[in-house]
Amino acid sequence: MQQHSKFDTVDEKYQRTLIYGIICLITGEMYVGSTYNTLDERIAAHFKRRNCGAWQILERGSYKAYEIQKCPCNTLREKLTLEGGWQRAYKASFGVLLVNKQVEGFFSKDSPEAARAYNKQYRENRKEEDKARAKKPWTCYWCNTTMTTGGKAKHKKRCKSKPIE
Repeated sequence: MQQHSKFDTVDEKYQRTLIYGIICLITGEMYVGSTYNTLDERIAAHFKRRNCGAWQILERGSYKAYEIQKCPCNTLREKLTLEGGWQRAYKASFGVLLVNKQVEGFFSKDSPEAARAYNKQYRENRKEEDKARAKKPWTCYWCNTTMTTGGKAKHKKRCKSKPIE
């Protein structure tokens, strides 16, 4: 008997699938996501989840959200596979400028062997990306100091020009 997963449940809300992008007008960083809500509703939801890759763009306040593709889907699997295809295309074109923490469209529960292979490849890719990202110059938008992104988190905590929250 085949197991029916949440990824394969047909739901009409996926007929409203929208692939969208967010670009930082300061750094050029990008985020690619999908939603079945309106773009404005999805951006508002990003402001509530600060651990999402889009947050580092949105917190600067200078961004543009745009529609990439409207594509009716039937299941969550179709929606995530479509989103992952766009994320991989952006990653191939823009490299470390794509800030998504996770590339969608891979379903680790489908096959343990596939999950191991994917995780191994993910770790290798992430290692190289992290090295490149740590050497990338970054300018603090509060005090205008330039440094490598390797010191970004520490600086953001201690920046004397940071507004009081």
